[in-house]
Amino acid sequence: MESVKLNDRLRESEERYQHLVHMLPDGLIIFCEGYIVFANRSSLSMLGVSRLDEIIGHPINKFVHPDFLELFPVNINYLIRDANPSKLINYKMLRLNLESFEVELRAVEVMYDGKQAVQLIIRDISNRIRMEASMHEKDFLYKSLMENVVAGVFVGQKRNIVYANPYLGEMFGYSEEELLTISPNDLMAKEDLKRIQNEVMQSMANGIIQFPLKFKGKRKDGSYIYVEGNSSIIMVDGLPSLLGTVQDVTFKREKEKLLRDSAKLYQKMIKFVPEPIVISDEGIIVYANKLALELIGLEEESQVINKSIFEFIHPSMHNATLETVDNIMSSDDATPFQERIIVRPGGQFMDVEISSIRINDYMGKDVMLSVIRDLTDRKRSEEVLIRSEKLSVIGQLAAGVAHEIRNPLTALKGFTQLLSAKYPEQPHYFTIMANEIDRITLIVNEFMTLAKPHFTQFNNEPLEPILQSVLSILETQAILLNVELKVCFDDTRPMLYCNADQLKQVFLNLIKNALESMPQGGEVIISVTTMEDGNVHILVKDGGIGIPADLIKKIGEPFVTTKEKGTGLGIMISTRIIEAHKGTLRLSSVINEGTVVEIILPVQAVNMA
Repeated sequence: MESVKLNDRLRESEERYQHLVHMLPDGLIIFCEGYIVFANRSSLSMLGVSRLDEIIGHPINKFVHPDFLELFPVNINYLIRDANPSKLINYKMLRLNLESFEVELRAVEVMYDGKQAVQLIIRDISNRIRMEASMHEKDFLYKSLMENVVAGVFVGQKRNIVYANPYLGEMFGYSEEELLTISPNDLMAKEDLKRIQNEVMQSMANGIIQFPLKFKGKRKDGSYIYVEGNSSIIMVDGLPSLLGTVQDVTFKREKEKLLRDSAKLYQKMIKFVPEPIVISDEGIIVYANKLALELIGLEEESQVINKSIFEFIHPSMHNATLETVDNIMSSDDATPFQERIIVRPGGQFMDVEISSIRINDYMGKDVMLSVIRDLTDRKRSEEVLIRSEKLSVIGQLAAGVAHEIRNPLTALKGFTQLLSAKYPEQPHYFTIMANEIDRITLIVNEFMTLAKPHFTQFNNEPLEPILQSVLSILETQAILLNVELKVCFDDTRPMLYCNADQLKQVFLNLIKNALESMPQGGEVIISVTTMEDGNVHILVKDGGIGIPADLIKKIGEPFVTTKEKGTGLGIMISTRIIEAHKGTLRLSSVINEGTVVEIILPVQAVNMA
């Protein structure tokens, strides 16, 4: 039992020894009878190998430089003759890729697996050798370069400055001699001192030899400057030292601060401008104020920042927008407002107008500032005005023409009836003539309706009886066309201040259109709902053939119709009637799915007294 415990302790001791050996920063190799039998991790890295099998079992001579190979056994014997491992010699060795490097070599005689062996302790001094050679061979060039470079150069070692060029002295207000008598700590603000020390220690611990320097410098007169540069950890006289090159960036910092303050001022001004504002840099959005986000239909600024402006502009206008951007960035003048179509989230389009101008030095860049205005209301007003003007023109035309047409129509109709009686053998032609004369008469009557400057007297009327009377008229036609009329009233039973006959004409036109749009049958749904906004919403929905998108905007203009023999005056007259009742009439349609007509009319308050 004691033997087992002893073996366990020996094994643990051996594992600890191997761990310590592998953690050594110096390379450690054991060779026996000329062949390598052990190597720690540092030696693997030093010799440029990654696995033990690339070195174990190989002759030690494979890694000795040819110039030193002949004397290698003699040198080893010299080293192991004295048991003191501090004795060393400088040597040259080879990596696996045959690259040579300088080392300090120590050797002691050890027992390995019961055999006499040699343990080599290897330290790579290539960097130090190169630095020493460079320092000695190029001393004049180095000194000339350091003393004339337009940057402060220093070497710090053990919290002392061991070298400083004239530029560094001028930067901090010291002479070169004075700098060599003070610590680098005297040149830094206290708040930066600890940070720089930690950065140096962490870099050394992590094997990082180069890192940036940035600190607040303290001049001899007590004033402060901002310093930036780079530093490297080097070996000087066998000791780690810090080589640094720094510049006074106080002016740069002040300019950056001025730019930041200017940008903040810009943003503050833009934020409170009562217009949607977007700032872009080479077509990429860098700022959008709250009104712009609301216009586009977004909530967070992050949803537009770093995105292209072309993501929010209709593709048909990309070329024109790109040309405008090029013109803006080559001019100091603002562009006139230009109409564009914005694509909102979800694919909705919005008509806007945009004016842009170049702004110089916004965060150090030339950018484009764009002011956006929503044209939706203006477009709607323009459409209403155009429609009103068209109605006015039609009304004036009707007033002058209808009277002149009616008299000839009366004569034509009378003579057609006489001729049909005289020539009864040809009734077909006279029937066609009579029908067409009736059609002309109908059109003239509709013209006369448009020509009337005012509607008849208005009264408070319940809406439900008005609709029901129209439905009773059209019920027979609906049955013939295999269409079901469905009516949905809410419980409010609204009263309207209206002309009942005119509203009947509107409902007759709309429901008749719905029936005629479904030659294959179906259903027409009429719904009436009183809303909290004080208006009654009347919907007439069919499942007919629908209206094309390019035509839906023109419906309501004279002679724009989907019917083969229609005049387009029905919707025009209906729209005029609804507008005279202080309401609105809107159409929406999907091809092969149907059309929805929405009428909004103000509800008349009922006096309960």
